[in-house]
This record gives sequence, C-alpha cells and structure tokens, in this order.
Amino acid sequence: MSNLRNDHNAATETPEIERIKERHEQLQRDLESAQKANDVEDKFDTVVYGTFSMLLAHFFIKHKVSANAVTLLSLLFGIIGSFFFFSQHVLVNFIGILIEFFAVVLDCADGQVARMTHTSSQLGRFLDGVVDTICFFAVYFSLGLRMTNEVIPFSAVKWGIYIWIVLIINGYFHGEQARMADYFRSLHLSFLDHGNKANFTTSRSIRAEINESKDTPIYNRLYLNVYYLYTTMQEKMTPRTQRLLLAIDENGGTVSKELSEAFTSRSRKYVQLTNVLTFNLRAYVLYLLVLLKLHPFFFPFNIIVLGGIMVFMVRKYEKIAKEVYDEFFA
Repeated sequence: MSNLRNDHNAATETPEIERIKERHEQLQRDLESAQKANDVEDKFDTVVYGTFSMLLAHFFIKHKVSANAVTLLSLLFGIIGSFFFFSQHVLVNFIGILIEFFAVVLDCADGQVARMTHTSSQLGRFLDGVVDTICFFAVYFSLGLRMTNEVIPFSAVKWGIYIWIVLIINGYFHGEQARMADYFRSLHLSFLDHGNKANFTTSRSIRAEINESKDTPIYNRLYLNVYYLYTTMQEKMTPRTQRLLLAIDENGGTVSKELSEAFTSRSRKYVQLTNVLTFNLRAYVLYLLVLLKLHPFFFPFNIIVLGGIMVFMVRKYEKIAKEVYDEFFA
C-alpha cells in the first residue's frame, strides 16, 4: 500500500517538477534574448540586476506597460531616492541607496521590455541615457544642499556657495564621460552587427530626420534637435572615428565580416570602460563614500579619476579607428 502511495506521489510530482524546469528554462532563454551583446554586458549587472529586472519585464509586458513608461518609472524612483541623500543619518542614506538600486533594476527592465517586444527605438535609447544622468544629478543636488553647511575637509571653512561651483564642474565631467561612453558602446554594437544603424546614430541621419519632421509635433522636433546637438558633440571629440565612418559610407555603407572583426577585436579590450563611465564604478564609489561620510571626496574622484579614464578611452578608440582606416581604406 505504501509503495502505491509513493508511486502515486511520484506520478503527480513529476509534471509539477517538469513545469518548474520548463519555466526556469524559459526565463533563462528570455534573459539571454533580452540582454545586450556579451561584449558590452557587464557580468556583475547580469548577475545582480538581470534576474530581478527580467521578472519585472515579464510583469510589465503582461500588463502592456511600454518600455518608455518603464524608463519614466525608473526616473521617478531615481529622483525619490535622491532625497534620502540630504540626510546626515547613514540609515536614511542606506534607504536612499536601496531605492536607487530599484531604479537601476527598472532601468535594466526597460531595455529588456523593448528587446523582448521588438519596440526598441532611437527615442528610447536617448531617454535611457538622459534618465540615468538626471538621476545622478538629482543625487548631486541633494548632496549639494546637505554640504552647504558642512565643513570643507582639512579646513574650518564651510562649503557655502563653493559647493555649487564644485558641482557644476563635476556635472560637466559627468556629462562628458556618459556621452562618450554611450557613443563607443553604440559604435561597438554597430560594428559587431556589421554596421547595423539600429544600434548607432550619426548627426547626418538625425539632420535628415529633422528636415523631414516639419509636419510632426513640436516635441518631436525639439527632441531631434537636442539629440542632434548631443551627437554632434560626440563626433567632434572623435575626428579619426568620423573619417572611418565616412569611408565606410562612401564604400557602400556595409561593414564586411573582416572589417567587423578588425574593429571589434581591438574594441573588445576597452568596451567595458563604457560601463565604468556610465554607472557601475561611479555609483558604487559614491554610495560607499556617502555611507562612510566621506562624500566630499567623491567629486575629485569623479573629475580626476573617471575623467582620466574617459581621456584614455577616447584616445584608444581614436587609435583603433586610425588602424582600421589604414588597413582597409588608406
């Protein structure tokens, strides 16, 4: 009798176990399809944020929430979390960090929703970068309000108005770093996909859109003009890269397998620097210094250390562009 019960339990449990396995395998397949190319995907992000954001992505898709709506939700939580950095209490700061963590999970989920529903767009990519920057700037603003009445390290003088000068300089460097990191990540993905323009936008293509957008709503024309300025600033810092891209366009606009491999094999050594300059290292150092009450030291770190990494990255990519141009077009 006991054996019959055991056989019956095994028979009823097996389909349930199979369903669990099936669900797990489906989640893994979805996670892989929703990720960016392995070259630019940060392993830490995949492990820490990937699973949580995938669960949220399934929830948003089920309830027909668009990727851009998820992006704006990420912005909301990022701004809410920034308020908690005003306090001098470490526990309050830690709560703010947790809220910022959730904002990042949402930021990952919006891209997964876009890729899984095939709704990726130029506007979505632009919004994603803008939201990341705004969330950081909200934290900087909150810290600035807090530090106004704090004493400058190694002195008896309060920061006062000087903290806002520091924050303006810090914001400028942050913007430059994020802009160039976004450019080189997109450039790598474009070459990886043999010149697919879905991953990469030039000022020429945006200018063409602007010329064709005269009958579109004003907010669309405004966005295109802002994006044009953003892209133009990226291109001005990369003259050798522009020469390579122009040569490709003049030779049919397609990237051969050989050209793709020539660029990506060199780029692969440096593309992870784009993650350092957009979120990872910057955020973790900021959070740690806030919890240790050493937050004033973040700003020289951001300006000097991360600024140095950006200069290094730009020089390396310009060198790669020159080498590839000489190899295929000189």
